[in-house]
Formats: sequence, structure tokens, C-alpha cells
Amino acid sequence: MKLDKSRLRMISISVALASIAMAVVDARSEASLLPSHPITIVVGSSAGSSMEFEIRILSDWFREHVGQPLQIDVRPGATGAIGATVVMRAKPDGYTLFASPASPMVFNPVTRKNLTYDPKMLTPVIEIATQPLVVVARGDFPGDSLKDLIEYAKAHPDGVHYSSPGIGGGNHMSTLLLEKFSGVQMNHVPYEGAGPATQALLHGEVDFAILSAASLLPWYRDGKLKFFAVGSPQRSADAPDVPTLLELGYPEEFILTAWRVLVGPPNMPQNIAQSLNEMFNRALEEASVRAKFKALGLDVTGGTTQSVAAMLARESATWERVARENNIEKQ
Repeated sequence: MKLDKSRLRMISISVALASIAMAVVDARSEASLLPSHPITIVVGSSAGSSMEFEIRILSDWFREHVGQPLQIDVRPGATGAIGATVVMRAKPDGYTLFASPASPMVFNPVTRKNLTYDPKMLTPVIEIATQPLVVVARGDFPGDSLKDLIEYAKAHPDGVHYSSPGIGGGNHMSTLLLEKFSGVQMNHVPYEGAGPATQALLHGEVDFAILSAASLLPWYRDGKLKFFAVGSPQRSADAPDVPTLLELGYPEEFILTAWRVLVGPPNMPQNIAQSLNEMFNRALEEASVRAKFKALGLDVTGGTTQSVAAMLARESATWERVARENNIEKQ
């Protein structure tokens, strides 16, 4: 059957109109992924924390380049569990995200009972930054290397003490991993936070600790503390003479860093997560943003939604195994 020219013309017009309509729908759909009001970032640590400063840096960029700031909602308590629960129950529209360090995402599930959120249900958006952990000893410790520390611990059973910011946190669990791999048993002395754990080192109350490197640099430089190894994949520019744990023969589990991620509520659509990821990557690529993060002792990370999801899965598997092998009981 042949169609006359007028009929063909009508079909062509209809197809063209349909294409235009679809393009409009796609444009509106794409526009709906951009923020029309501030995105709320829930911070699970106390007001004035490093995490809050980091989000404020990003907020300035969003205000200038996206037209909307980031609104900070501080929800401290329960090592981040309170903040995580707020986001767990939020609408998955991309307007509520959780800025999380390691504890809420990988340590709480293996050390705390009756969590009111499930970190594996939260939607990965992006890894913001990392900060290397360092094996650090008191300034008068009788040795100058991690090998010396391990040999001293073997020669003095039950005689080596280490501090941490609390039971079951990343610093404590990292030291348990070191004990397991090195075949030594040392005494844990938990404190209420990184500040008191550091002061215990400075006052000689303990022998060593695994803590974030940046805040320790002034004491390292004046000889009041000794750095034995850093947990970053490469040596730190702030302490270039200190070897990495990988260089010293420790396996990949000993990439020990304090990281920060952004995650959204469960069931957040992938296109929204992807749009947010792209916006935050643009912010993190800005030279001024990177410089401000560096001043806080942080290395900007960025990456895809898939890369942060893989990192979280890898970290969870590692620390679940450490907790299991060391009979860590949930409190």
C-alpha cells in the first residue's frame, strides 16, 4: 500500500513533534536533578569538628557555582549512629546526605548492638578525602622503627601499652590488626577522644598509638613524638622519611587512612546519586578547595559512585574479619 505525499508529511510532522516532546521531558528530568534548594548534609560529630569545616568549604563552592549552599545539620552522638539514623529515614530525593567517617559505616556494625540504621543500605555518593594514620611512639621510646617496637613488645610480654580514642574505633581496630599480623600482644588503654589519647603519648603514659598524622606533626617535628610508619599508600609529603606500612612488608589491609564519604538514604535513584557525584567531583577538582582541604591535613579523593561503593565493601569485609578473629564483642 502506497502513502500519498500529504500522508507522509503528516507522519513526519508527528514524529518530529514526538521527538521534541521527548527532548523537553528529558530536559525537565535532567533539570530536576539539579538542586532547587539547599542540600542538607548531616554531620554525626560535634559542632566545630573537622568534618563540619570540610562541608563548609564545599558549601562555599556550591553557593558560587550551583547557586545553592549546603546546609549543615549537626547530629552528634553514638559514634555517628544518630546522624546515620536521620539519613536512613530521610526521603531519597538527593536533598539529605550523611557526611561519614569510618566509624558509622564500618566499625559501628561490628562493635555496637541494636543499631537503628544499616550502613549497607545507604546509597554511596562519593569519597571526599582521606588522611593517613601513623604508627606513633612517645619521644623517648627505646627504638626508632616499627621493627624495634615489635621486637621490644616480644621481649617485654605484657609490657607495652597503647592509647586510642575509644574501644572499637578505627584506631583501636587498626592496632588489633597490627598485633595479629606481628604476632604480639599489647595492652590497650582507651581514652575519650584523640586529644586525650595523644596527651597520654606526650606524657609517657603509653608507648605508642595509631592516630591521624596531621594533628601530630608539630610534636613529631620537635622530637616529642616518633613516627614509625604511615598508613597511606605512598609516603606523606609532611614526613617523607617515614616509610609506609606497605613498604615494610605489611599487606594491603594496612592501608590505614581516616576517610570521609557522602552517602544518601536507601533506595536513592542512581541518576540522582550520579548527578550529586558529578557536582561534588567538580567541587573537589577546584584548586582553592583542594588547598583548603590540604590545610586541614586531608588529601582530596573524589571518584565515582562505584569506586566509593567498592571501597566501603572492602573496608567492611576487612574489619568484620578483624572483629571476628579478635573476638570483639558488640557492646
